Amino acid sequence: MPDVKFLAVLPTNANASDRVTRLSISGSLLPDPQQFSVNFVNSPDCTDNITYHFKVVIPTQTIIENYKRNGEWSSLHQEKYLNIFDESSFCLEFAFDYANSMMRVYQGRDAGHNFITEYETLFSISDIQAVQVWGDVQKVNQFALAYN
Repeated sequence: MPDVKFLAVLPTNANASDRVTRLSISGSLLPDPQQFSVNFVNSPDCTDNITYHFKVVIPTQTIIENYKRNGEWSSLHQEKYLNIFDESSFCLEFAFDYANSMMRVYQGRDAGHNFITEYETLFSISDIQAVQVWGDVQKVNQFALAYN
């Protein structure tokens, strides 16, 4: 299993009006990348429970969305085939919809953001404590959080 390339612990706010509503991340990929993923984990120290797993398989332009519960990957995953990722960099924005337990993903572009996908999570989005980036990532260039 590849090592975590980036880890950020999210701030915890008891007040619902102060929760993270958007997370943006961009970075560069290693030469000839095969895949990378962004995991929204329920513990910064353990990957047994992943509220949302977003993986890009670059050669096939496939997005895989999934979750992990008690160390087991769900058999209920989504795959989408899009021709939107290049082989040198990525720029993604994740929108947190707490009321509906939905994650919405956008790709950053010069002229704005393009909608990629949405995924209904099994766990409450409030359970997310950290974000991990795995795979063929050379460097995370930007990481930003937005609030209500």
